[in-house]
Amino acid sequence: MNRQKIEMAGQITLSKNRSSWLLVVLISMLIGSCVEKIEFPLNKGLAKLVVSGQVSNLQENRFVFLSETTSKDRKPVFSGNYYVLNDLPNPVSEAELTLVGEDGSQSNFTEIEPGKYQLEASVEILNGVAYYLDIVVQGERYQSIPESLPEQVGEDELSYTFSRDIIQDQPETAFISIHTTTTLPSQKGGYYFRWDVDEVYYWDLTFFPNPFNQPPPDCYVFGFPDPQRISLLNGDLINSPGGKSTQLVAERILDDSFLSRHYFNVRLTSLNKSAFEYWRKVRELVNNSGSVFDTPPAPIYGNIQNVNRPDEVVLGNFEIARVSQKRIYTTRADVPFFEEEVCTYDPQRPYEDYPKTCLRCSEFPSSTNATPHWWFDQ
Repeated sequence: MNRQKIEMAGQITLSKNRSSWLLVVLISMLIGSCVEKIEFPLNKGLAKLVVSGQVSNLQENRFVFLSETTSKDRKPVFSGNYYVLNDLPNPVSEAELTLVGEDGSQSNFTEIEPGKYQLEASVEILNGVAYYLDIVVQGERYQSIPESLPEQVGEDELSYTFSRDIIQDQPETAFISIHTTTTLPSQKGGYYFRWDVDEVYYWDLTFFPNPFNQPPPDCYVFGFPDPQRISLLNGDLINSPGGKSTQLVAERILDDSFLSRHYFNVRLTSLNKSAFEYWRKVRELVNNSGSVFDTPPAPIYGNIQNVNRPDEVVLGNFEIARVSQKRIYTTRADVPFFEEEVCTYDPQRPYEDYPKTCLRCSEFPSSTNATPHWWFDQ
């Protein structure tokens, strides 16, 4: 479930030169009330293909996201008091994606949403076989560098702590921290890890009295608790084969989502060195302080290339990874801080005063009424 975070990394690479950004903001502030009549003749160059995705050893649906960067034809959008550049990539549809194994196997992806392509869970990724992604779109063919599953992966033990402190520039704020203590491979170096964390929680919809005493449907909400955190470990720098390594992998402000069972799913991903270097550069970009004296951010190139035009700039990365997954959850009884119940039924409360999320699960961007198959495993 780390797919949204990978797509985000592709979008991060599209950050613009800060001087251009400051120029746009300054112009917008100067023109004041006439801003709606201003055009920005900024040539942003040709659109570039962005590829992001992962195929792992886990028996789960795998996803690849295709998009293209903003071209010079994209119009600015109004944001409050000034115009900003709309830099979100456009999804790329109607492409042909195939996972090709050097053992002769070929497995096709299916487009399930614009720009989102799925490989079925039934496709087995074999040890010792190198795979590459083949993409045909708009008459062009792109391929990733062939890679096989890394041999080593660690073993996580998860824990959490509750605190009240400064977080996200908010003082005296209650939050949860997710930690992992990882047992490292019994070898010196030669392994590269990344941790990804997603969350799923049960949301209690308002139970309005009715003649049949029928409760509202179950509601499960999915998300990412700390999407900008990129936790990495370079095994080449560790001199303790079979030892332990402790990582803080996520922090999350407490809210009413902790009134019921709240899961954190932690994926320990073993990467090839090239993929590790890609994510290390992404982390550097994310952690950039943003000072006007910083080096302007540049695109981060991955492992995708145009077969016939190798000089074409292609952004993003496709990785073959070995993944180990663990889950931990909290309940209301675990939380040492008070959280107000916003959806509790009150006969004196008008219906229109309830938040929409108390009435319909679909108000959450990523939600379902179906219970995850693993929900009661722990």
